[in-house]
Amino acid sequence: MSDPVPSSPLFKLSPELRLQIYTHLLTFPTPIHLRQHVPGTPHTALLRTNRQIHHEAQAVLYDTNTISLSRNDFCLNTDPALQTPVETRQVRQLRFTSFGESLACNVLVERCAVCRDDARGLLEALGRMPGLRSVTIDYSTQIANLMRFRQLAAEEAGSRKGLTVTCISVGVYRVRGAGFDQADFTFSHRPLASIWPDLATLSYSLLSEEEQETVLARLRTQDPDTPDKLWLLLWAARHGRLSDVLGEQVAGAWVDESSDALAGMDEQQRDAAIHGFTVMLQTFLKAHTAVQCRRVLGVLRDPVGL
Repeated sequence: MSDPVPSSPLFKLSPELRLQIYTHLLTFPTPIHLRQHVPGTPHTALLRTNRQIHHEAQAVLYDTNTISLSRNDFCLNTDPALQTPVETRQVRQLRFTSFGESLACNVLVERCAVCRDDARGLLEALGRMPGLRSVTIDYSTQIANLMRFRQLAAEEAGSRKGLTVTCISVGVYRVRGAGFDQADFTFSHRPLASIWPDLATLSYSLLSEEEQETVLARLRTQDPDTPDKLWLLLWAARHGRLSDVLGEQVAGAWVDESSDALAGMDEQQRDAAIHGFTVMLQTFLKAHTAVQCRRVLGVLRDPVGL
């Protein structure tokens, strides 16, 4: 990189103003992939201008953005050339796109410490990031991996410095202990956790069917399948038809998040209730299609139907 040009107008500005410029140029609305070009945002070329700008602006890039990674980037069996270079001392926010093992460990009999079910190596790697404030792992495509991780954490709590994995809301699990009490560390079923709150609110609204459909159409732009599946369940629960959709036994796992009963539970009881509810919703999402759910909802709404 070339040396700074003393006469450049940028260096005549105060450091505070330069930081504001870097923040404006290098703050992105969605998680960034360090190994990929972000279409329409050529501003990262600023980092290659000279050493001083690189030093000043790189700190802003890592401080204001969420970095998107996978276990592949920490795997001990993966060639470093295939991994995202991570500035471990500067990263503040991480998002893992999945909870699956790396491509290398997927074909090996013995997985590395990062990719094993207990993810011990991954936890240790994250624990070595002094500035880390938040970690979110999307487990929606590896549900079984998270369930196994949660089970192992419960079984080995004493030997793992009190590591706990608690279901705190629909599709969201919080990790505490093992050095993660300062960072916000969560597993999230991204489609479920992002869409459920809006639909739950919609189910209690007084909007007409046409207005409800407008909201659903907006949510379908985020995910073409999940909104219709969840809306069928919420509509059925609201109108006393849940057993017609799930059957009596499964419908018994339904949890009203606004109920006094849930509010009166202790942390362990609440965790068990919301975890069971989340598992039921995840199973339903996997077993049905959006087309099927729209069809069933139409039948339920028809007074001549069910």
